[in-house]
Amino acid sequence: MNCKVCQQGQLVKLEGDYYDYISRKKFELLSCPNCGSKQTSGNVQGDYYGQAYYGSSEGKFSSLFESIFLLNHQRNAKSFFKRFKPRSVLEVGCGRGYMLSFLKQLGCKVIGIESAHAASWILNNPDVPVSGVRDGEKWPIEDNSIDLIIIWHVFEHVSDPPAVLSEMKRVLSRDGVLCISVPNIGSMQAEIGLRNWFHLDVPRHLFHFSPKGLEALISSQDLKIVKKEAGDFLQNLYGWFQTLANRLTPENNNLMYRFIQGGEPWKSTPQKPQLLVQLLLMPLIVPLGLIGWLVETIAGRHGSLTIYVKKRNAAE
Repeated sequence: MNCKVCQQGQLVKLEGDYYDYISRKKFELLSCPNCGSKQTSGNVQGDYYGQAYYGSSEGKFSSLFESIFLLNHQRNAKSFFKRFKPRSVLEVGCGRGYMLSFLKQLGCKVIGIESAHAASWILNNPDVPVSGVRDGEKWPIEDNSIDLIIIWHVFEHVSDPPAVLSEMKRVLSRDGVLCISVPNIGSMQAEIGLRNWFHLDVPRHLFHFSPKGLEALISSQDLKIVKKEAGDFLQNLYGWFQTLANRLTPENNNLMYRFIQGGEPWKSTPQKPQLLVQLLLMPLIVPLGLIGWLVETIAGRHGSLTIYVKKRNAAE
């Protein structure tokens, strides 16, 4: 099987099994020797989302952490608006629509794209328009009509990245910007313990992009990269904390994450006593995580990667 990311390497199976931290079902990873990207293999067609993953319509996290989550989206929205001054914004995989709501307040015309199978409270957002689409379906958006497209930690979830990238290129305006942010399989976080890496998240993450692979995929669509930078600061930093905590309880990943989510994600967690191990060792985890984040910053190998892309002009 050829790599769908760089479209050159022949995929090979990595040793060992990789477990979904919610269902405890096991999966395999296929790796591309050419670009280093990976793909989740196994029965990935089941329903691995739902309330145990997303929380409820009231929020993804308990109230305090949901407020932090909301403020982070507001910060990102302001940054996007300041940098690009877009008139129209599309977010692919918009979820609760927090970012689009803030961009709408700033005067942008906004639209969200979500899976047709998403929860009704996602598709029927009262504040922003959201279109539910099926795999391979053309989006209900005119060609060359969107100034800014954001796909923020969603590209790794789609079943056909080249097709989704092609559709984003179709609707992107001539001088528009596409922002792609994904977990970085080539990061130091992933290297210290791939099975316990917070951002692995099999089987919801179907693809695990390396910088080389993602750049090759972008180039294959005749798009140009205008800027590369680290992904979101909070996602990178928390990735260190949770990954190190997972190494302490390697059979029970992401317990702290489910704890701060609260609600159904925490109620459905059977390994609650293991959380105590992670919490008691937080005085060790926090300084080690901060050191890890600092080192990855110096090395340029962050837990997540953000790439800004534009269409090529005819003369290029």
